[in-house]
Order: sequence, then structure tokens, then C-alpha cells
Amino acid sequence: MSFLCCTGEPSVITTIVGFAISMAFLFLMLSAASSAIQEIVANLFRWRAATLETGLAGLLMSSEFKDLVYKQPLIQGLCSPGPSGPYSRKPSYIPATTLALAILQTAQDQGLRLEATGTSAPAPENFANTERVLAALLRDCNDPAEQRIRIEHWFNQSMERVSGWYKRKSHLWIWIFGGALALLLNADAITLSKRFWNDQTLREAVAAEATQYVQSTPRDQAIGDDQGQLDQSLHRLNLLREQLPGVPLGWCFVDPKAPPKPGEKAAIQTDGFKASCWPDLIHPSSSVTHVTLASTDPRLVDRGEWSWWLWKIAGLAATALAISQGAPFWFDLLQKAVNLRLAGNPPSAGKK
Repeated sequence: MSFLCCTGEPSVITTIVGFAISMAFLFLMLSAASSAIQEIVANLFRWRAATLETGLAGLLMSSEFKDLVYKQPLIQGLCSPGPSGPYSRKPSYIPATTLALAILQTAQDQGLRLEATGTSAPAPENFANTERVLAALLRDCNDPAEQRIRIEHWFNQSMERVSGWYKRKSHLWIWIFGGALALLLNADAITLSKRFWNDQTLREAVAAEATQYVQSTPRDQAIGDDQGQLDQSLHRLNLLREQLPGVPLGWCFVDPKAPPKPGEKAAIQTDGFKASCWPDLIHPSSSVTHVTLASTDPRLVDRGEWSWWLWKIAGLAATALAISQGAPFWFDLLQKAVNLRLAGNPPSAGKK
């Protein structure tokens, strides 16, 4: 069944599907860019390694014992060179078997009372809590292999909790980076939704771009979180902004006291006044010297209306909330909407 009415006007279902595709596509690009920024910052500041180290210190109930474990050759072999030395960059991931062997070796070196070591010497006072934890964990384990397996299971179960810490931290920063990106690009969900709902030509153009993207881009590539994904997401947003000026992304500020000069590059005019816009609405390679910007364009900042700012803040907050859902969510939703749109395409003229 076709979603188009016989008059050629779009049906309500066609409008809703196109609207959903347009919004989901923009939110996907913004979410992917925010996730990539978060991952780049996380790698730069080594958040995973720091979270793992903090988790091990809590697990062993001693930062000093944790430091000694990290100095074991088994763990140092996983470290990488850094500004402070050849083993200064702690690993972001430690295999459970490697860690278990390092813990047992450190416990033996420090004289902790573990049944497998056969020692009865008292542990150093600052390792008393670690000794109690390991003694309770390894109760009735006289075989070193059994001790190792039990520590492995303990570590793996505990790391699920530590992974939860990292996910919550990452989610918080995606919120922050998503809000910053929405503010930077003026990606206002309220303004975007109004424009896509009311502008059929723009809606169909964005929906066509989104359909091509979904059909040509594997899911893993679309929701990646590296520098390449950041570049791809921002590049597509920039292409939308250049090729479809109706997409209300960017800020424009009107200066009524500064009329544009004739032939001035990238001069934006509105009602005879000059408006400075960011990002620039004209591509540097374009031969166009200026474009006409309607006074009702949503990118224009209304400095006098407090209600305008209230709606703008609400729209930016809604975009940040949408970005926090993550790129996988929006890609899956976009894929479903695109499949629904393709299923509703009208049959060719030769078919009945």
C-alpha cells in the first residue's frame, strides 16, 4: 500500500515517517560525534586505566598493595612507555589469569598468610585488610591452581561493578559533550522539529540522505567512537548545512549598524542588515558572495525576547537528552523508520 494520497500531497503517515527519519538522522550524527569526542578524551586522559586501578585498590583494600601488584613483571609487561618512564602508562585491561598470578606472587613476597604459601609470619600492618580479604576468599584452597581460579572468578565478578562505574562516568560526559555540541551548533530540537514538520522539501531531502546513509553504512561503522567517526559525523552535518541551507544549524547575530559591503564574501543579509553567522553558511570554495537570509530564519538570535531564550534553552536541553540515548539507539530507530518508508514507496507506473 502506498503512503501517498492520490492528489500527490503527502499523507499524515508519510509526513510522520519522513519527520522521524529526519530527526533520527540528525540525532544519530550528533550522538555519534559526542560519543567519539568522549572516547577521544577518555583515551587522552586514560580513564579506563584509572578506573581499573581505582577498582583494584578497592578490591584489595589497599592502594599500597595494589601498587606492588602493578610492579610485578607480569603486569609491567602490559604497561606502555610514557613521559614518566617505560612502564608509566598503566594498562586499561588486565587478563584475569595474569592478575591472579600477580596477586598471589605479591602476597607471597609480602608474607601474607595464605595456606598455599605455608607461611605463618604476620603480614605488614598496612596489608592486614588485604590479608583478611584474601584469606576469606581462598579459604580451603590449598592448591595454587585452585587459588588462581578462585581469584580469577572474584576479579571477573568485581570488574562488572567497575565497568558500571566507567559506563556511568562515560554517560555523564556524553551528556556534557552532547550539550556542548548542541549549543555550539545551535541544534535546537524544537526548532528542528518545526522546520522538518512544516517544510516538505527539506524533510524529503534529509530523509533521502538518511536512507542512503543507512543503506550504505554498516551499523558498527555508523556507531563507532573513534576520531574517524567524529570526522565522519561532523562532515555529514556540515554537508547538510551547506547543501540544505534550510536545516537550522548554526547561529546568526544581526548587527543593524553594519550594512554589508557590496560583494563582501560570506555576507549574510536580512532586511538590509548584515548578520554574522557561525558556522559560516557559505562554503569557502563557493563563488557566491552572499546569500539572503529571511528575517524569520530560526538561526537568527532574538536578543530582546526572553521567551525566545526560554524556548531555545528548552530545545537545546531536549537535544542533549536525545544525544544521551546514544548512537546505537538512533541508528536502530533510523533503520526501522527507513525500512518503513521503503516499504511504503508507491509502486512503479507499470505495475498495478
